[in-house]
Amino acid sequence: MLRAATTARLSRELADDLLDGDAAAGADALARRAHELGHDPHRPYRALAVRWGGRALDDRRIETVAAAARALQVACWSTRRDHALIVLAQRSDADSWADTGVWQALHHAIAQDFPDGVGSIGVGGLAATLTDIPRSYRQAQQALRIRSAAPNPHGVTNHDQLGVYGLVADPEAADFVQEWLAPLLDYDQQHGAELTDTLAAYLKHNGKYGDTAADLTIHRSTVRYRLHVINSLTNHDLDDSEIRFNLQIATHIWRGQRHTP
Repeated sequence: MLRAATTARLSRELADDLLDGDAAAGADALARRAHELGHDPHRPYRALAVRWGGRALDDRRIETVAAAARALQVACWSTRRDHALIVLAQRSDADSWADTGVWQALHHAIAQDFPDGVGSIGVGGLAATLTDIPRSYRQAQQALRIRSAAPNPHGVTNHDQLGVYGLVADPEAADFVQEWLAPLLDYDQQHGAELTDTLAAYLKHNGKYGDTAADLTIHRSTVRYRLHVINSLTNHDLDDSEIRFNLQIATHIWRGQRHTP
């Protein structure tokens, strides 16, 4: 029987390999290691990123997280990276994954032991197989960054509830933004301008000049001039509903990328 310290080390190594999607290790080998360490490789995971008091938890407190999870019928294995505790969680009842209240309950349970700290938890999407875990990990990181940057960082942000901002973590999101906004982004960078911000505000306010000007604290005539430049650079017809829809998604993603630390 493996000693506790050895088991803990092997569990951390497995968690790291699963988070990295270590193809060299082989899916079958990863599944076998997971099973030997008490995981059920056929049950879905979620990755969680936990930061308390602005840093990852120390060894003594990690067990508090594990104990709180067990009380909620959540098994977890963890490792530290990127100044956070990264947890791989499995529910005993696969059908209960839709219950997002469990993560709020986990946060509350941890806060009972650390009442003076500001705690942030980011929850990644469901990883149905071992190969999906890296995606869930990226989503948990993004959710944690958004939660940490929120006016009230003490709480939980679930990637499944981010809506369009969840696209920020998608590898194809940057390509989508470039496809629709590249001329404006390039112009803004070269001239210190704010055309992309202007377009985002204009779309947010459904094409109302007055509201856009008030949002940006500029004159209505400046909004009109900037929109003229935007049109000349992109040739986008802002009266076309499909084009407006795609531009609105692109500016949402761009703002999420820009404002995410």
